[in-house]
Amino acid sequence: MNNKYKKSILGVTLVLLLVSSIVSIGKFINNRTDEVYKNEHINKEKQIVSGETLTGLINKASAEIYKGPDVSPEKIAYITIDDGPSKYTNQILDILDNNGVKATFFMIDGNMKSHKDEVKRVASGKHGLGFHSVSHDIHKLYVSPDVTLKEFDTCNQTLYKVSGENSKLIRLPYGSKPYMPEGSYDKLTTNGYLIWDWNLDTLDWKSSTDQILSNILYYARDRDEVVVLMHEKEQSVNALNNIIKILKERGYTILPITNTNKPKNFWEQNLASK
Repeated sequence: MNNKYKKSILGVTLVLLLVSSIVSIGKFINNRTDEVYKNEHINKEKQIVSGETLTGLINKASAEIYKGPDVSPEKIAYITIDDGPSKYTNQILDILDNNGVKATFFMIDGNMKSHKDEVKRVASGKHGLGFHSVSHDIHKLYVSPDVTLKEFDTCNQTLYKVSGENSKLIRLPYGSKPYMPEGSYDKLTTNGYLIWDWNLDTLDWKSSTDQILSNILYYARDRDEVVVLMHEKEQSVNALNNIIKILKERGYTILPITNTNKPKNFWEQNLASK
């Protein structure tokens, strides 16, 4: 092999070695750059976390979890309010009006008689009109099926005298089960009464405003239809505006219950559980 040819082979070999070295150096530099970037990124995250309180981080996570889907007409929420009318009714109605939503009021006979103006405002505002008995006492209400029927007939008569409206919507004290006998259930339904229970209990009668909102956040998640149980209490009034906000953000359309709605109750077992 002549010297000229040997020199050519040597030259090619040197070029290949040089290229290989450049590639190796480039990879090393890139790896180091990636490593530095990762370390800087991790350090930044550590700084962010160390500068936040645990409560703040939880709140941020909660905000992401509870954003909810876009508004969909398939998701319905009924806000139902028991035990009124009361000194809180006008405040409740103001909040509902300011948010452009309607609720359903299950009213006690004696309270309708002592808060006639509030009854008229509920009726004129096109909110759902319902009854919560005369006695609110299961020992009196369920003496016999006829007594049960009479209590709600009395409520309907009072509503008509005060507002000129009739209704067949009712909610039994403490729910339609386990206290109501089958005879009373049959008597009411045979006479056209529409029994409504609930699947989201705010427990507002014994809870603080924050606890009420926590119950709404937890239970109003995956259900396509929620019937929210509330009472005319000060803490409930304080929570109502945020309850409406949460439900809307979760994609619920808030509607009143009417006499044309199919009743949802524990007897029918047709309340959505998830």
